[in-house]
Parts: sequence; C-alpha cells; structure tokens
Amino acid sequence: MTGPASTPAEPGVKTQGLAKHFGALIAVAGLDLEVRRGEVFGLLGPNGSGKTTTIRMLTGLLAPTSGAATVVGIDVVRSPELVRRRIGYMSQRFGLYEDLTVEENIKFYGGVYGVVGAERKARIDEQFVTYRLGDRRRQLAATLSGGWK
Repeated sequence: MTGPASTPAEPGVKTQGLAKHFGALIAVAGLDLEVRRGEVFGLLGPNGSGKTTTIRMLTGLLAPTSGAATVVGIDVVRSPELVRRRIGYMSQRFGLYEDLTVEENIKFYGGVYGVVGAERKARIDEQFVTYRLGDRRRQLAATLSGGWK
C-alpha cells in the first residue's frame, strides 16, 4: 500500500469546517472534530443530525461540500480509497446485501476496498477455502442462517 506515512502524534480522525449540503438542506455544518488514536469515541445525536452523513464523508463514500478531513493522516477527499483500505466500516444496514449471493457480496466489498482483478479473485477463492464456504458460493445472502451472516 502506498500513501502518506502516519505518525503516532497525528490524530486518528480530524475534521476542520467539514460540511455537507444537499441543495438547501445543511446536513453537516462546519464540524471541527479531533479523535486521538486509540480513543473510543461515540457520535451521538437525534435523527437527522448528520451522524451518518459525517461517517460517510470520513469513509470517503460521500464528498464534503466544504472543509477538510483526515483519517490516520490520509485526506479523505484526495485519497478516499486509501482511507477505506485502512479502516473497517459497517453501514447502518446489515453488512450483507440479501439480494446478492455470498460470492457477489464478497466481490462487492472487495471493490469497495479497492481489491480488483486477479487479486480480488484470488482473495475470494482464499476466503471460500479458509471459512469453508464452498457450498454457499451461489447462495443468496437472504437465505443464510444468522450464524452464517
């Protein structure tokens, strides 16, 4: 992996004036935030207060309207794919898309994290062997028992 080397003194997450507008709706307005590495931090607020929008911006899934944000020293606007390679993220929706097969879900998430082509195929095959998922490759995620999800 290439990218800027981070140092322990850098915060894990830092935002400066981070904002997101959807037309006239201001979802996040000038957020200044600093979370130290190793710190446990909760982002709390009522429905519609911008929590999910903030997380989507920090993961590089949504571009901010203005402001700046870094995650482990990586600029989320300039290098969102590097951010996603360094973090784990579980969306509000359960992690598997039920209308996709097990294999399609793994391919999708591989793409989200920048794993593509021959590397993605090799890693998918490796996961099926490691976790003994071979007979579930073409099974819809919706039909998996809770223990398999």
